[in-house]
Formats: sequence, structure tokens, C-alpha cells
Amino acid sequence: MSRRLQLRHDGNVLAVTYERKGERIALDFGDRHLDADVTRDGSWFTVGSGGKKTRCAVARGRRGVWVSCEGRTYLLEDDHPEEAKGSASTDELRAPMTGRVVQVAALKGASVREGDLLVTIEAMKMEFRLVAPEDGVVADVRCAAGERVELGDLLVQLEPSA
Repeated sequence: MSRRLQLRHDGNVLAVTYERKGERIALDFGDRHLDADVTRDGSWFTVGSGGKKTRCAVARGRRGVWVSCEGRTYLLEDDHPEEAKGSASTDELRAPMTGRVVQVAALKGASVREGDLLVTIEAMKMEFRLVAPEDGVVADVRCAAGERVELGDLLVQLEPSA
């Protein structure tokens, strides 16, 4: 299976092509190529390459797939050039893991910039920081500090800036 995606992070969009062959995955982005071993355990993936293993949480949202690895969150958007760029949509930030909300920085109605901290979740003594994937306005906050959240729970909804 081969697919084209767009990885959006820090205001940059990078076209990515990946091909899965059993438990191996091949990624091509720009002039770079990466081969890795990938194993899945529910919504968790372990990616191994060059002797290093990284465990990532994955959850599907309306705009694509959210991936959280090593404390950073990324949105993998499907490559659909036929869609209108200015169409209204709401981003959904979902829990990348089961854990406890330790901080909610998002306030309903507040403007946020790409990379701004929205929510911090703790699990197994590790903190995961969910940040705004793009500039926008916080449409809804559905979690509070101290609450337990399950993988995939909706935490924050964003309305992208026009």
C-alpha cells in the first residue's frame, strides 16, 4: 500500500509518500528516504530505525491522523488538492494516550498560534504536550486538569484562522 500525505508542523508542509510492506515502512519526503520496522499494539506504534526505537500514539481525527511521539504532536493530513483551501473546518485534538490531564492552557474563544501549548497529559511518568497544529481560535475545551482521559478522547476543538 502506497499513500501520499502532508505532514504539517511549525508552519511547514512536507509532502510524504509512504509504502508499507508487512512490518516495514518506507518513507520518502523531499530528498530524504527512511526505512523502519513498525509494530502495532492497539493505537500505539513502535518505530525502529538505526538501532533506535520510538513509541508513538496515533488517533484519527476529521482532518487526518494525529501522531504523538517523544512529546510532540503532528497532524498527518491526506493529500486532497481538489478540496477548497479556504473551506471552514474544525480541528480536533484528541488524547494520544490514556492518562491524566495535568494542565489545560487552552481557553474557549482564545486565539492561538501554531505551536502554542493547549493541553498537557501525563501517563507512566511521561508528559505529552498537545500543541496547536495551526493558527486558530479555541472553539471548545472538553477536559480539565486532574481528569482522566482515554486514548482518542476529544480534548480541544480549534477553528482555523481564515
